[in-house]
Amino acid sequence: MIKVFLAVITVLATGFADGDPVQGMAAQGGLSGFVFLPGSDVLQEGCLRIQGRLNYIDLKNSSNSYLVLPLNVTWGWMKGVEIGGEIPFYLHSVEEDRVPGDITAGCAWLYETARGGSAIVLRGQLRLPTGQKGRDRGSELAFGVATGTTFRLFRLQASASYILNGGRNPFKDRIIDYMDFSIGGASYVTEDIQIVCAMDGNTLSDFGLSGSGVLYAFDNISLFGVIRAGLSGYETYSISAGAAWTGSGF
Repeated sequence: MIKVFLAVITVLATGFADGDPVQGMAAQGGLSGFVFLPGSDVLQEGCLRIQGRLNYIDLKNSSNSYLVLPLNVTWGWMKGVEIGGEIPFYLHSVEEDRVPGDITAGCAWLYETARGGSAIVLRGQLRLPTGQKGRDRGSELAFGVATGTTFRLFRLQASASYILNGGRNPFKDRIIDYMDFSIGGASYVTEDIQIVCAMDGNTLSDFGLSGSGVLYAFDNISLFGVIRAGLSGYETYSISAGAAWTGSGF
């Protein structure tokens, strides 16, 4: 799977790298942003992003750990609107009956922009229960907003969502609702290197701190690494590394 992803990235980068470079990455679920920090912007019309990351997750109070390969696709559908999706592949135990996890699809609308780079994005996502019961959360419907503003080379971002879960949650075997949030910032330390710090959590008592580094040294390609420490919840920590390719003219 990893070799296939790298081969696709190489072919696309070779075939469509002419023109102005387009860069960026996707948050969890496939819409624009950073892995644990949803963004306050969307892809331009006709732009396509393909992203993959290898994610190691260590769980609390358990000897189990996960090695996951989430693959994302994001497309600038029309001016101010993008659609995206994600499917994770659990690689830690290929003997399992259901290696793919829950599929997520979503849409983001750039509602408003202002001077200084400030913006408001409305977001909606649907999670399908295609993964293994007891491991994946199952069906979820989320509606939220992300906002951000820029101070010189520093961008402050925040997001919040209202989520309905269809039953695969660790608390009740029925539909429940909860909120999740994230807040953080991104800053360029050099022309090609960006660092990101964020806090994310939800009303189900899952909180974490994350730090990311993004390298924009290649046209159309972003390389990134992420470390997240779980302050409460089921994860002790997670480590991710990945790449995103973004092209135009689609």
